[in-house]
Amino acid sequence: MYKEKLLPILEDIEDNKTEVAGGAVVGIILSEVNSLVKYICNLTIGKKKYLNVENEVIKIKERAEDLKEKSLQVIDKDSKILEEVLKFYKIREEQPNEYEAANKKAVEFCIDVTRLAFETLKNVKEISAIGNKMLKSDFKICSYYAFSSIESSIVNIQINLDSVNDETYKKEIQKEYMNILEEAKKWRYC
Repeated sequence: MYKEKLLPILEDIEDNKTEVAGGAVVGIILSEVNSLVKYICNLTIGKKKYLNVENEVIKIKERAEDLKEKSLQVIDKDSKILEEVLKFYKIREEQPNEYEAANKKAVEFCIDVTRLAFETLKNVKEISAIGNKMLKSDFKICSYYAFSSIESSIVNIQINLDSVNDETYKKEIQKEYMNILEEAKKWRYC
């Protein structure tokens, strides 16, 4: 049933003519995580045992919807960012400043995705504290995927930073993503 729905997306990822890259896959994963958070919320809301936390769960569900929408936007934006980097990669010798600017734009996009993944992780942690305990494995799955999305986005940042010469900029970005990663480690396991 779901195989037929998912197959075209997987084929797009596999196609070497499609400019879908790792960042888009992170967007897919994060949108799925946020959908799973909404599922957990749906199986918590209205349950007698969880009536005392229902308002909090509703807020978590609303945040998950917002984070899902942002994650879906990552998928298409990643392809545009990649297209620009590849365009300037071909002429990097003639236009090094434009190539560096494209890589900085890619870095900024990836740091935004890192922040999005961290917000998702925090939302997962919140639902895991009050959500339907029958879904404990789903909490953990969400946590692992959100954390790995942070790590994956950092890999993308590091790759793009390799093509940036501005050392001050590189140090600022490295400091920011290391701060996010250290904070995320406190939130990662439910």
